[in-house]
Amino acid sequence: MNSTFHQPEIRFDIRAERKEYERLFRHAARVLQDRLTRCGGGDRTKAIPVPEWETVYRLETQERRLLYQARVLGWGKEKRYYFAHKFEAQHDLSRA
Repeated sequence: MNSTFHQPEIRFDIRAERKEYERLFRHAARVLQDRLTRCGGGDRTKAIPVPEWETVYRLETQERRLLYQARVLGWGKEKRYYFAHKFEAQHDLSRA
């Protein structure tokens, strides 16, 4: 290709590039990340260690919550189970 005819539309400007990188380097989020790294604890990918007892407690709490929700949703059926003697008495009176 003949270089005399080629004129790139966008020219690379090293000063603009440097200015952009300096802006990003001084950005508040970058400064905060650097500070966290220096203080230790900047790795956001590392899982937080949870003790065994807390894991068990969380699982039990979740199971209890699910059981409670199931009870609330099935309260009509449970009511018949709890007050079965009253339901039977009402049905017996209506039959007589």
